[in-house]
Amino acid sequence: MLSGMLGSPGGSPTLAGAGIPAETSTAITIEEWMGSSPVYTNRMRRLMGIEGHDVAAIMKALQLDMGFVHGFMNVAYRIDPANPNYGEFWLLHCGALLMVEPAGEAAVFHMCHTIEDPTFDATALATNPRARIRPIHRPPRVPADRHPHCHWTIEISDTHEPVGPIPRTEYVSRLPLAGVPNAISGGETPGLFADYSGPFRPEFRLNQLTDGALAAVAREFLMQSHLKAAANEGSIAEHVDKRLGQTAMEEGWIMPAWVVGERVARALGLGTGPEAVAKLLAFTPVLPPGFDRSVNVDGNQVTVTFTPVVDGLLDPEQPGLVGALARGATGGIEGTVGALGYNPVGLSIDVDPSSVRVEMGLKQATPDSAPMSVTLSRMGPMANWSFDLTPA
Repeated sequence: MLSGMLGSPGGSPTLAGAGIPAETSTAITIEEWMGSSPVYTNRMRRLMGIEGHDVAAIMKALQLDMGFVHGFMNVAYRIDPANPNYGEFWLLHCGALLMVEPAGEAAVFHMCHTIEDPTFDATALATNPRARIRPIHRPPRVPADRHPHCHWTIEISDTHEPVGPIPRTEYVSRLPLAGVPNAISGGETPGLFADYSGPFRPEFRLNQLTDGALAAVAREFLMQSHLKAAANEGSIAEHVDKRLGQTAMEEGWIMPAWVVGERVARALGLGTGPEAVAKLLAFTPVLPPGFDRSVNVDGNQVTVTFTPVVDGLLDPEQPGLVGALARGATGGIEGTVGALGYNPVGLSIDVDPSSVRVEMGLKQATPDSAPMSVTLSRMGPMANWSFDLTPA
């Protein structure tokens, strides 16, 4: 979930360099979430057997949304026992708020009001278009140490005008990426859940899932990140320029690949060396889903082959990081290799209608070889977040 937040280039540096007005950047950010979250919420509902259209179903989806990273966004939930169409949630810890607060009240208002007002209702749209998510209180915090950080209601009523349809959502839903299959495999495990078809569990945690369900949910988090990137590029193309949207993906890819790669390498205890690079290339969520990945090592030479599992993914007109790969961009590869302290040598990428093949040698990098964008990201609380791994 955290990799999804870190690993989806929003294009902000590219947009800033292009002198895009602040209101246009805000519109792009809003459409990025509104375009992707109803699509990926519907996918997660199907995968996890989340049925119904009440508040419980909305809350289940929020618990499985990369925007509510467990721990980093510590969310509590309550449903009115007398009314299944009313509930509340509150954030005991909001890592996103703590990242933004040092920038001042205007930045907090921008995130917690301007962006959240339209995007929360769009997320609920996938479950019930007559749902409304409204604040009881939210930042800027008064007093400055107010807890919980924010508190919201979810209410469904026939008197509410339906949300949607949202053009950006319809655009994303038609992309080949949105149709990449996913399924839960494996059997039952006593004490664990193979789906989320039962009652709503306010204290739900990912480690309550079976291995098969957890693996499938992790693949959906990967999809969420990349559907969000696709919505972002599509919005830039509409509001500004198509080529600028593509450039934002291509230029913005290396930083999240590097920072996410460092976290994944630590989590898996990969160490160093060509074999470690190969494993990281196989596992990193910053490279796009919808492809079978094959990684081979011969000495210091590494070859990665991406074979699409559905038609259309290698169309270079596809938005997001799928399209960047299809156009021959290599930032995701370079950043992943850099995360383990290597520079790619003789990097080549060959794209044909059936696959993408990347070949490179590896050369030990100097300690200060990371781009400035990586250095700055490493200083942030999200890149340095440490999860509490105490069993639930």
